[in-house]
Amino acid sequence: MQVGLKTNSLTTTPSPVRTTPGAATAVARAESPEQVRRSAAVFPESALLSRRPLRYNVQLNQQLTAVQKAENYLSETENQLLVLRHQAMRGSTERPAAAVNALLQQRNTLSGGTVDRNFNVTLQQKSKVSFTLPGIENLLEQTPGETLVFALGGSKRELAAVAIPAQATPRQALMHLNVGLGRLGIHASLGDDGSAVFQVDESRWAQVSQHLSVRGEGQQFPADAFTLLAPKAEASREDDISQLSSQWERGASGKLQQTLEQITRERSKLHQHQERVSARIQDMSTAYNPREALETSRALGDALANSGRQYGLLSQALAAQGNISLTTVKNLLG
Repeated sequence: MQVGLKTNSLTTTPSPVRTTPGAATAVARAESPEQVRRSAAVFPESALLSRRPLRYNVQLNQQLTAVQKAENYLSETENQLLVLRHQAMRGSTERPAAAVNALLQQRNTLSGGTVDRNFNVTLQQKSKVSFTLPGIENLLEQTPGETLVFALGGSKRELAAVAIPAQATPRQALMHLNVGLGRLGIHASLGDDGSAVFQVDESRWAQVSQHLSVRGEGQQFPADAFTLLAPKAEASREDDISQLSSQWERGASGKLQQTLEQITRERSKLHQHQERVSARIQDMSTAYNPREALETSRALGDALANSGRQYGLLSQALAAQGNISLTTVKNLLG
């Protein structure tokens, strides 16, 4: 007999009440997008997750969901890219290209934000977009100094002021930029060639790419009005795949193969993560023997039987306190 009730309010239970987690199985590799949809990932068993929600804590549940979404998305993307390459060799790419573009456009939704634009898995952090800001390069050179006001429009207008000191070095100017732009969710760093590279959460990229503007003091930027900036996102594997799916050209097969190898590496990391999580679930396993099951059920029955009497005593105590005069309460409390 297995008991799946866990409570902290019954104090008369002589032995702990435990649930019995089941064993988790590994995810089978899907062979086609249709099979991916029909055969849901069995990592861990979805029936056990729904029937015994207390088996896992919230953090572990979130990890399981993230791994499942990332694995399903990468698996289906890999299958569709293989179909695209196969059909391209036959000279017919229209249907597979449409399927690939649909996957790319819904990447953030289908993967739950666990796969970025370069098909890297981001389970523990948000996907980022790297971009450049034309017109900001001059700020990294030694200048007489200027105070800038950045504005990020959209549904809610946000402002951030940045004071670049006179004769500041590129790193000093970048540090001041980060203090101000950080309030808008933008972070800057110096690339290998000394140029500034900016990053923002992918969820905010659409807003930053269209509504980021700046006003200066008439030196680098005009002082009478805001100047709309034109952020330019760095090329990604997603952009390459989108381009070759619309027009299969010479060298497309090589780019496609590099993307497939990237997906294979990320799926391998996911499988290792699944093995670690499965091992963690196994460590949580506590099997009942017949004697423990009988003792636990009896203890639970006794606790439930006594709960009515405890509730009655508590009601009487509350009623008695309600009849005590205010003066008596003050005297008792000092």
